[in-house]
Amino acid sequence: MVEQHAYARAGLLGNPSDGYFGKTISIILRNFAAHVSLHQSPQLRIESQEIEHKEQDPDIYRGIDHLMEVVSGQGYLGRARLVKAA
Repeated sequence: MVEQHAYARAGLLGNPSDGYFGKTISIILRNFAAHVSLHQSPQLRIESQEIEHKEQDPDIYRGIDHLMEVVSGQGYLGRARLVKAA
């Protein structure tokens, strides 16, 4: 199993694509973070930790090829749009 988290950041000055040539000043907000856990599985499952979504079935795919096929046909629908895009 692999677990990682990334803290939220708030940009105070600059933007990687603006006239500051990618230089930015930002702060980390340790009260807000994204957490990811990867487990070995015969299927690709995208599950949400949010309480209101626990009652719904998670997105389940036969593998990465099946996920790509579904996204190609239906687009990035559902609650995990950013995860599917990544």
